[in-house]
Amino acid sequence: MRSKRLFAAVALTVTAMVCAVGVTSLPASASTTENTPLPGGPLVHPSSSGPTSDASTTVTISLNWSGYAVTGHKPYSYVHSTFVVPAITCTGVADQWSSNWVGLDGYNDQTVEQDGTDAWCGGASHTTPKYEAWYEMFPAGSVNVFAVHAGDIIDASVSYSDSTGEFTLTVSDLSTGKTATNMATCASCARASAEWIIERPALCNAALTKCFITELADFGTSTMSGDEAQVDGGNVKGVGAFNNDAIDIVNPDANGDGGFYSLDTVGPVSSKSFTATWQEPGTTIPITL
Repeated sequence: MRSKRLFAAVALTVTAMVCAVGVTSLPASASTTENTPLPGGPLVHPSSSGPTSDASTTVTISLNWSGYAVTGHKPYSYVHSTFVVPAITCTGVADQWSSNWVGLDGYNDQTVEQDGTDAWCGGASHTTPKYEAWYEMFPAGSVNVFAVHAGDIIDASVSYSDSTGEFTLTVSDLSTGKTATNMATCASCARASAEWIIERPALCNAALTKCFITELADFGTSTMSGDEAQVDGGNVKGVGAFNNDAIDIVNPDANGDGGFYSLDTVGPVSSKSFTATWQEPGTTIPITL
Protein backbone atom coordinates (compact mmCIF):
# COMPACT_ATOMS: atom_id res chain seq x y z
CA MET A 1 0.00 0.00 0.00
CA ARG A 2 1.28 3.42 -0.89
CA SER A 3 2.23 5.36 2.21
CA LYS A 4 0.75 8.67 3.30
CA ARG A 5 2.32 11.62 1.52
CA LEU A 6 3.13 15.17 2.55
CA PHE A 7 3.18 17.22 -0.64
CA ALA A 8 5.44 20.16 -1.34
CA ALA A 9 4.05 23.65 -1.80
CA VAL A 10 2.57 24.46 -5.21
CA ALA A 11 0.32 27.20 -6.54
CA LEU A 12 -3.30 26.13 -6.04
CA THR A 13 -5.93 26.69 -8.71
CA VAL A 14 -9.21 24.97 -9.41
CA THR A 15 -9.73 23.68 -12.93
CA ALA A 16 -13.20 22.17 -12.59
CA MET A 17 -15.93 21.94 -9.97
CA VAL A 18 -19.60 22.53 -9.37
CA CYS A 19 -20.24 26.30 -9.79
CA ALA A 20 -16.57 26.93 -9.06
CA VAL A 21 -13.57 28.82 -10.35
CA GLY A 22 -11.61 29.43 -7.16
CA VAL A 23 -10.84 28.37 -3.62
CA THR A 24 -11.10 30.75 -0.68
CA SER A 25 -8.81 30.87 2.32
CA LEU A 26 -8.59 28.01 4.84
CA PRO A 27 -9.66 26.85 7.31
CA ALA A 28 -13.38 27.53 6.91
CA SER A 29 -16.61 26.66 8.61
CA ALA A 30 -19.69 25.57 6.70
CA SER A 31 -23.07 24.11 7.46
CA THR A 32 -25.18 21.62 5.56
CA THR A 33 -28.34 23.58 6.46
CA GLU A 34 -30.30 24.13 3.23
CA ASN A 35 -27.32 22.93 1.21
CA THR A 36 -27.73 20.65 -1.79
CA PRO A 37 -25.41 17.62 -1.91
CA LEU A 38 -23.62 17.19 -5.22
CA PRO A 39 -21.73 13.88 -5.16
CA GLY A 40 -19.64 13.45 -8.25
CA GLY A 41 -18.26 16.17 -10.49
CA PRO A 42 -14.90 16.70 -12.17
CA LEU A 43 -11.57 16.28 -10.45
CA VAL A 44 -10.23 19.37 -8.69
CA HIS A 45 -6.43 19.55 -8.68
CA PRO A 46 -3.59 22.01 -8.23
CA SER A 47 -2.49 23.35 -11.60
CA SER A 48 0.94 21.72 -11.34
CA SER A 49 -0.49 18.23 -10.76
CA GLY A 50 -2.58 17.72 -13.87
CA PRO A 51 -3.08 14.24 -15.33
CA THR A 52 -0.60 12.77 -17.79
CA SER A 53 -2.00 10.29 -20.31
CA ASP A 54 -0.42 6.86 -20.87
CA ALA A 55 1.91 7.03 -17.87
CA SER A 56 1.62 3.99 -15.59
CA THR A 57 3.35 5.66 -12.65
CA THR A 58 1.47 8.98 -12.62
CA VAL A 59 0.18 10.19 -9.25
CA THR A 60 -2.36 13.00 -9.51
CA ILE A 61 -2.99 15.29 -6.54
CA SER A 62 -6.69 16.05 -6.11
CA LEU A 63 -8.74 18.02 -3.61
CA ASN A 64 -11.80 15.79 -4.04
CA TRP A 65 -10.94 12.46 -5.72
CA SER A 66 -8.94 9.41 -4.73
CA GLY A 67 -8.65 6.15 -6.64
CA TYR A 68 -7.66 5.43 -10.23
CA ALA A 69 -8.29 6.75 -13.73
CA VAL A 70 -7.29 5.56 -17.20
CA THR A 71 -6.88 7.70 -20.29
CA GLY A 72 -5.86 6.99 -23.86
CA HIS A 73 -6.23 7.85 -27.52
CA LYS A 74 -9.62 6.18 -28.04
CA PRO A 75 -12.93 7.11 -26.39
CA TYR A 76 -14.09 4.92 -23.51
CA SER A 77 -17.42 3.16 -23.87
CA TYR A 78 -17.73 1.24 -20.58
CA VAL A 79 -16.67 1.38 -16.94
CA HIS A 80 -17.74 -0.91 -14.06
CA SER A 81 -17.09 -1.69 -10.40
CA THR A 82 -18.54 -3.71 -7.53
CA PHE A 83 -18.04 -2.56 -3.96
CA VAL A 84 -19.43 -2.94 -0.46
CA VAL A 85 -20.98 0.25 0.93
CA PRO A 86 -18.45 1.22 3.61
CA ALA A 87 -19.79 1.98 7.08
CA ILE A 88 -18.87 5.51 8.07
CA THR A 89 -18.14 6.64 11.63
CA CYS A 90 -19.93 9.83 12.70
CA THR A 91 -18.69 11.75 15.74
CA GLY A 92 -20.97 14.79 15.60
CA VAL A 93 -19.01 16.88 13.09
CA ALA A 94 -21.02 18.59 10.34
CA ASP A 95 -20.25 18.36 6.62
CA GLN A 96 -18.52 14.98 6.56
CA TRP A 97 -19.25 12.92 3.43
CA SER A 98 -17.73 10.18 1.29
CA SER A 99 -18.80 8.73 -2.05
CA ASN A 100 -17.87 5.63 -4.08
CA TRP A 101 -18.56 5.78 -7.80
CA VAL A 102 -17.50 4.89 -11.34
CA GLY A 103 -17.63 7.18 -14.32
CA LEU A 104 -16.50 8.33 -17.74
CA ASP A 105 -14.88 11.76 -18.21
CA GLY A 106 -14.06 14.30 -15.49
CA TYR A 107 -10.39 13.45 -15.11
CA ASN A 108 -9.22 15.96 -17.68
CA ASP A 109 -12.42 17.57 -18.99
CA GLN A 110 -15.57 19.29 -17.77
CA THR A 111 -18.26 16.58 -18.01
CA VAL A 112 -18.77 13.41 -15.97
CA GLU A 113 -21.15 10.50 -16.59
CA GLN A 114 -21.22 8.61 -13.31
CA ASP A 115 -23.10 6.63 -10.67
CA GLY A 116 -22.51 5.14 -7.24
CA THR A 117 -23.33 5.77 -3.59
CA ASP A 118 -22.70 8.47 -1.04
CA ALA A 119 -22.58 8.51 2.75
CA TRP A 120 -22.87 11.40 5.17
CA CYS A 121 -23.20 12.17 8.85
CA GLY A 122 -26.80 13.29 9.23
CA GLY A 123 -29.34 14.09 11.89
CA ALA A 124 -29.49 17.16 14.08
CA SER A 125 -26.29 16.15 15.87
CA HIS A 126 -24.48 14.79 12.77
CA THR A 127 -24.09 11.39 14.44
CA THR A 128 -26.39 9.33 12.21
CA PRO A 129 -24.84 7.66 9.15
CA LYS A 130 -26.93 8.07 5.99
CA TYR A 131 -26.47 6.24 2.68
CA GLU A 132 -27.92 6.79 -0.80
CA ALA A 133 -27.44 5.55 -4.38
CA TRP A 134 -27.37 8.12 -7.19
CA TYR A 135 -26.47 8.85 -10.80
CA GLU A 136 -25.29 12.05 -12.45
CA MET A 137 -24.66 13.53 -15.89
CA PHE A 138 -22.49 16.44 -14.74
CA PRO A 139 -22.86 19.42 -15.09
CA ALA A 140 -26.49 18.44 -14.47
CA GLY A 141 -27.11 17.70 -10.79
CA SER A 142 -27.05 14.27 -9.20
CA VAL A 143 -30.26 12.27 -8.84
CA ASN A 144 -30.82 10.12 -5.75
CA VAL A 145 -32.49 6.83 -6.71
CA PHE A 146 -32.80 4.72 -3.54
CA ALA A 147 -31.47 4.35 -0.02
CA VAL A 148 -28.71 1.82 0.65
CA HIS A 149 -27.13 0.48 3.82
CA ALA A 150 -23.62 -0.11 5.07
CA GLY A 151 -22.56 -3.59 4.02
CA ASP A 152 -24.76 -3.70 0.89
CA ILE A 153 -23.03 -4.94 -2.25
CA ILE A 154 -23.27 -2.36 -5.04
CA ASP A 155 -22.76 -2.92 -8.75
CA ALA A 156 -22.25 0.29 -10.74
CA SER A 157 -21.62 0.79 -14.44
CA VAL A 158 -21.71 3.41 -17.18
CA SER A 159 -21.78 2.45 -20.85
CA TYR A 160 -22.11 4.23 -24.18
CA SER A 161 -23.67 2.98 -27.40
CA ASP A 162 -22.23 4.25 -30.68
CA SER A 163 -25.37 3.11 -32.50
CA THR A 164 -27.82 5.08 -30.36
CA GLY A 165 -25.55 7.82 -29.02
CA GLU A 166 -26.89 7.15 -25.52
CA PHE A 167 -25.24 6.64 -22.17
CA THR A 168 -26.68 3.98 -19.86
CA LEU A 169 -26.03 4.54 -16.15
CA THR A 170 -26.99 1.61 -13.92
CA VAL A 171 -26.54 1.29 -10.17
CA SER A 172 -27.80 -1.86 -8.43
CA ASP A 173 -27.93 -2.99 -4.82
CA LEU A 174 -27.23 -6.71 -5.10
CA SER A 175 -28.10 -7.18 -1.42
CA THR A 176 -31.66 -5.80 -1.69
CA GLY A 177 -32.42 -6.24 -5.38
CA LYS A 178 -32.99 -2.54 -5.96
CA THR A 179 -31.73 -1.16 -9.25
CA ALA A 180 -31.97 2.09 -11.22
CA THR A 181 -31.06 2.76 -14.84
CA ASN A 182 -30.91 6.12 -16.58
CA MET A 183 -30.52 6.69 -20.31
CA ALA A 184 -29.09 10.02 -21.46
CA THR A 185 -27.47 11.71 -24.43
CA CYS A 186 -24.58 14.17 -24.29
CA ALA A 187 -23.14 15.73 -27.43
CA SER A 188 -20.27 17.38 -25.53
CA CYS A 189 -19.11 14.28 -23.61
CA ALA A 190 -15.70 13.25 -24.97
CA ARG A 191 -15.43 9.92 -23.09
CA ALA A 192 -11.77 10.76 -22.62
CA SER A 193 -11.27 8.79 -19.38
CA ALA A 194 -12.69 6.09 -17.16
CA GLU A 195 -12.34 6.18 -13.37
CA TRP A 196 -13.02 4.38 -10.09
CA ILE A 197 -13.28 6.94 -7.31
CA ILE A 198 -13.70 7.48 -3.57
CA GLU A 199 -14.54 11.16 -3.18
CA ARG A 200 -15.42 13.90 -0.75
CA PRO A 201 -18.15 15.73 -2.68
CA ALA A 202 -19.38 19.30 -2.83
CA LEU A 203 -22.35 20.94 -1.14
CA CYS A 204 -24.04 24.05 -2.53
CA ASN A 205 -26.89 26.33 -1.53
CA ALA A 206 -30.13 26.13 -3.51
CA ALA A 207 -29.02 28.90 -5.88
CA LEU A 208 -25.64 27.20 -6.45
CA THR A 209 -23.93 30.47 -5.58
CA LYS A 210 -22.09 29.18 -2.49
CA CYS A 211 -20.38 25.81 -2.67
CA PHE A 212 -17.72 23.98 -0.70
CA ILE A 213 -15.93 20.65 -0.70
CA THR A 214 -16.85 18.65 2.39
CA GLU A 215 -14.63 16.95 4.92
CA LEU A 216 -13.94 13.27 4.20
CA ALA A 217 -16.12 11.03 6.38
CA ASP A 218 -14.32 8.18 8.14
CA PHE A 219 -15.14 5.25 5.85
CA GLY A 220 -12.57 2.91 7.38
CA THR A 221 -11.44 0.72 4.50
CA SER A 222 -13.13 0.40 1.12
CA THR A 223 -12.32 -1.99 -1.72
CA MET A 224 -13.51 -1.41 -5.27
CA SER A 225 -13.47 -4.72 -7.17
CA GLY A 226 -14.30 -5.90 -10.67
CA ASP A 227 -12.91 -2.60 -11.92
CA GLU A 228 -13.23 -2.84 -15.69
CA ALA A 229 -13.25 -0.50 -18.67
CA GLN A 230 -13.49 -0.67 -22.44
CA VAL A 231 -12.53 1.61 -25.31
CA ASP A 232 -14.43 1.81 -28.60
CA GLY A 233 -13.67 -1.35 -30.57
CA GLY A 234 -11.69 -2.92 -27.74
CA ASN A 235 -12.21 -5.69 -25.20
CA VAL A 236 -13.39 -5.24 -21.63
CA LYS A 237 -10.26 -5.24 -19.45
CA GLY A 238 -9.46 -4.79 -15.79
CA VAL A 239 -7.97 -1.52 -14.56
CA GLY A 240 -4.63 -3.30 -14.11
CA ALA A 241 -4.48 -4.03 -17.84
CA PHE A 242 -4.51 -0.30 -18.65
CA ASN A 243 -1.86 2.33 -18.00
CA ASN A 244 -3.62 3.60 -14.90
CA ASP A 245 -3.08 6.84 -13.00
CA ALA A 246 -3.26 6.81 -9.20
CA ILE A 247 -5.08 9.73 -7.56
CA ASP A 248 -4.37 11.03 -4.05
CA ILE A 249 -7.00 13.08 -2.23
CA VAL A 250 -5.27 15.88 -0.32
CA ASN A 251 -6.02 18.88 1.86
CA PRO A 252 -4.11 22.18 1.93
CA ASP A 253 -2.00 22.68 5.05
CA ALA A 254 -3.66 24.97 7.58
CA ASN A 255 -0.40 26.85 8.17
CA GLY A 256 -0.68 28.48 4.75
CA ASP A 257 2.68 27.26 3.41
CA GLY A 258 1.09 25.97 0.22
CA GLY A 259 1.70 22.32 1.05
CA PHE A 260 -0.75 19.41 1.20
CA TYR A 261 -1.41 16.29 3.25
CA SER A 262 -3.28 13.17 2.14
CA LEU A 263 -6.66 12.17 3.58
CA ASP A 264 -6.66 8.50 2.64
CA THR A 265 -4.19 5.90 1.43
CA VAL A 266 -4.96 4.22 -1.88
CA GLY A 267 -3.30 0.85 -2.37
CA PRO A 268 -1.85 -0.44 -5.63
CA VAL A 269 -4.03 -2.00 -8.31
CA SER A 270 -4.26 -5.78 -8.11
CA SER A 271 -5.73 -7.01 -11.39
CA LYS A 272 -9.24 -5.53 -11.15
CA SER A 273 -9.31 -4.07 -7.65
CA PHE A 274 -7.75 -1.68 -5.16
CA THR A 275 -8.30 -0.77 -1.52
CA ALA A 276 -8.40 2.67 0.10
CA THR A 277 -8.03 3.38 3.83
CA TRP A 278 -9.27 6.57 5.51
CA GLN A 279 -6.69 8.60 7.44
CA GLU A 280 -8.21 11.96 8.42
CA PRO A 281 -11.10 14.26 7.45
CA GLY A 282 -9.30 17.36 6.27
CA THR A 283 -11.23 20.64 6.29
CA THR A 284 -14.08 22.03 4.26
CA ILE A 285 -12.84 24.01 1.25
CA PRO A 286 -15.10 26.86 0.11
CA ILE A 287 -15.57 27.23 -3.62
CA THR A 288 -16.33 30.67 -5.04
CA LEU A 289 -17.95 31.73 -8.31
